[in-house]
Amino acid sequence: MDNSGLPDDIARQISTHSLISLDIFDTLILRAVAAPTDVFSLVKLAWMTRRESLVDPAALEVFPALRVKAEQSARAVKQKECGTPEVTLDEIYHQFALLSGADPQWVAALKETELDLEMRVAYANPAGRRIWEAALAEQKKVVFCSDMYLPAAFITRLLEKCGYDRHHGLYVSCEHAKSKHECTIFAHMAAEHGVPLDQVLHIGDNWHSDYMMAYKVGCHAILLELPPPRDPVFPGAGEPAFYRHTAFSTIQGVLRRKAVTAESAGMDPWEKIGYEIFGPLLTGYLLWLAAMVQRNRPEKILLFARDTHFLNRHLRRFLHPLGLDPDIEYVYVSRGSLLLPSFTDFQLTRLWHLFSGRSHKTVADHLRRLGLNPELFTNVVRSAGYGSLDEVVSNGEPRMYSLLSRLYEPLLLEAARRRPLPQKYVRQCAGDARRLMLVDIGWVGNMQSSFLRLLEPRAGDIQVRGHYVGLFASARENDYPGHTMEGWLTHYGDPIGLELGMWWVGGVELLEFALCAPHGTTLGYALTESGEVEPILESSDIDAGCREFSARVQKGAGQFLEEYLAAYEGIPAEALASRVWGNEFYRLVTQPTLEEAELLGDLTHSDSAGDTRRRLPIAPRIPAGDAPDISQAYDRSFWKAGFLVRNGLPGRPA
Repeated sequence: MDNSGLPDDIARQISTHSLISLDIFDTLILRAVAAPTDVFSLVKLAWMTRRESLVDPAALEVFPALRVKAEQSARAVKQKECGTPEVTLDEIYHQFALLSGADPQWVAALKETELDLEMRVAYANPAGRRIWEAALAEQKKVVFCSDMYLPAAFITRLLEKCGYDRHHGLYVSCEHAKSKHECTIFAHMAAEHGVPLDQVLHIGDNWHSDYMMAYKVGCHAILLELPPPRDPVFPGAGEPAFYRHTAFSTIQGVLRRKAVTAESAGMDPWEKIGYEIFGPLLTGYLLWLAAMVQRNRPEKILLFARDTHFLNRHLRRFLHPLGLDPDIEYVYVSRGSLLLPSFTDFQLTRLWHLFSGRSHKTVADHLRRLGLNPELFTNVVRSAGYGSLDEVVSNGEPRMYSLLSRLYEPLLLEAARRRPLPQKYVRQCAGDARRLMLVDIGWVGNMQSSFLRLLEPRAGDIQVRGHYVGLFASARENDYPGHTMEGWLTHYGDPIGLELGMWWVGGVELLEFALCAPHGTTLGYALTESGEVEPILESSDIDAGCREFSARVQKGAGQFLEEYLAAYEGIPAEALASRVWGNEFYRLVTQPTLEEAELLGDLTHSDSAGDTRRRLPIAPRIPAGDAPDISQAYDRSFWKAGFLVRNGLPGRPA
């Protein structure tokens, strides 16, 4: 017999026993939820957006708790009348009908939904499957045994779906009126197969029912424990506990599926971090986007390059189950290609982000970025308080405000000179649609503001809604009359603690890395022979290394997304569109492991917005002997927690 993958003690025990009894749920079969009762929450979510839910909305609202209470009530009645607490699903739903007073046909439909979801979320436990295969290979008698209210016929279909198509008997407590936890089913099984109790080996996950009770009656037993679910670290942000808990349960259920397989241990580290961290984050964002599409019904969705490349590949998968098929276009835009041409008016706040960064640049450098010849404005530079064009500009420097104010006329002239092609491209992308949805990673709303100013929509003519991963509080400076922006994880900085605790300490850079497209940034536009405008993309390989790693991260994230959809595609998107999908990402940003900090710390990010030429590591390791420079290095680092962990520091240096 080939027992590859089996621990020696389990293989030995199988060889020395005649009847192998295997628990079913959490041993042979796992569910893609954190706890079995979380299936009841999914039943509620599956019904929330159906018209039939209006039959009894009050009963639906309390369904998860009432379903648990109905089972308890059914067991109490059965114990009193028959001397056993083992009940069937029909008996549970009979009690549910009595407790809720709901319409019998609707109660029957709820029961069928529960069965459907049990089937959808079930998958084979690789450890249990290896045990089952080994026992059959040794030509042992193999039986399945479960303390369960589900009908044996349904459990048989569930087992077959998960690949368990051979056995010598199925023992379900509700149909035999005997159970493991009461220690009454083991002797029954042994007697039916003519096997002494000491020749029975039972394997399961429950300490009391599968282990202690089996030994109590004289069988041998092996406890097959599952990894415990993780605890959420993401701030509650005011969401109702039910939706937060249910979304977190689905995340943990999908993550556990990978954790119990051999594939998890052998995954490429980039794919693994993509699966476990960015997979949940991007799945949650796509669910939220799908809910926004369903609510607002846009005629066209414009996905802004480059950070939406992954979303462009997967958004339709979330829309089709909702019966939605809007026009979706991946649009080649960037701050460098749109910002200055969009200056039809003069707002300093829209330019200010161009003068931030970890490394400081000269006055001349900044003027060149704005398309101005520095030599032509030497006197203006001096009048603003700078000694020369070569003087270095520090972040937030008031003199830069003064200089920009004095240069508004040449800046507006340069903007007008650059405007025609970007404006034609923007209008070309919008087409004839009157309800537009813009999708991007977010932050301060510069892209939407630039797009709208170039589009120049007439009041009431075009409705434009922007939907982003997060919006900072400063995004209000880019509000455009008559149009809206909305953030998922943070909305105009709300909750402000989350903005400060995640985005400003490395979350921006980590997410932009994970969403990096396999092409360069948009530099500008060119007119084709047909009169259409096409983008000019950067051909530089400066961030080629990041692109390669990002592609592997996105591969892992895509695997998570596919496994989520396989189990939960029937659940309405709006029901699971919780911020808690950002839990693992929030933990990475604020509480990374040393392994994660080492893996990601040398990734580079552009030093300042709109400039990809100069890139710095997000959490560098400081060479030994450079202790006096640690504080400065910390301040310059993008990913603060990663820097501290990687350099063995307990907190910020003094």
